[in-house]
Amino acid sequence: MRDDRVGIFSRVVTIGVLLFLMAPLIVIVLASFSPTVLVVFPPKGFSLEWYANIFTSSANFVNGFSNSIKIAVIATCIDIILGVSAALAVTRYTFKGKELLITFFTSPMYVPSIAFSFVLLRITSSHILIPAFPRILLGHIVIILPYIVRNTLAVLTGFTWSLEDAAASLGASPRQTFLKVTLPLIKPGVMAGSLLSFLYSFDEAVLGNMLSSPSFVTLPIRIMNYMEFSFDPTLAAISTLLIILSLLCIVLMERFVGLDMFLK
Repeated sequence: MRDDRVGIFSRVVTIGVLLFLMAPLIVIVLASFSPTVLVVFPPKGFSLEWYANIFTSSANFVNGFSNSIKIAVIATCIDIILGVSAALAVTRYTFKGKELLITFFTSPMYVPSIAFSFVLLRITSSHILIPAFPRILLGHIVIILPYIVRNTLAVLTGFTWSLEDAAASLGASPRQTFLKVTLPLIKPGVMAGSLLSFLYSFDEAVLGNMLSSPSFVTLPIRIMNYMEFSFDPTLAAISTLLIILSLLCIVLMERFVGLDMFLK
């Protein structure tokens, strides 16, 4: 009887927390279909006007989306190479300063983005004149690297290195050993870290705000600039599309990897 009471109470609390977390998202989705300029809830009708406004607005959200995707994809691909290599190196070998090196790779997580952005802006503007795209890309490469390193390290903690020795003893080259033995086993961690890195890079606003130029502006900055002059359901429509994109990424991750990787 006691166990049943605890079970019912736990379910009620869980449902309440889920509803509390989901309520703002539900309001945003419903507001995006509002037929009025003012955001009201519940909406007094149904309209797709604000979704059309995303593509026709002078704010140029499509260009911002393209820039954000470009930065996120390139930065994530580069960091997959850097992060996986770093994780393999610090896990496979034992040497002095190993923990310090791991801390160095993950240190961007503990540095405020505004401080890092300011330093990068000073360097790329005062000493070396670098256009907006490469300097934003450089900043994103640095700030998302820890997510790939940490997730790859999570799967490497239980990795059996003798499997590589067995592959080598059977005549596999180092390249074949990595592609056919090591990579398939660490793929869940790499993919989980890559998804987190991509989403974080896509949504990053601090770096873009300080390092962007009129010729290269990311989507979060387009949204922030739009909010300064108008506040209509167009922003709710954009948010709804981004929610769908995030859910799609999560579904794909669950399909190919499993969401339990994010808990390790």
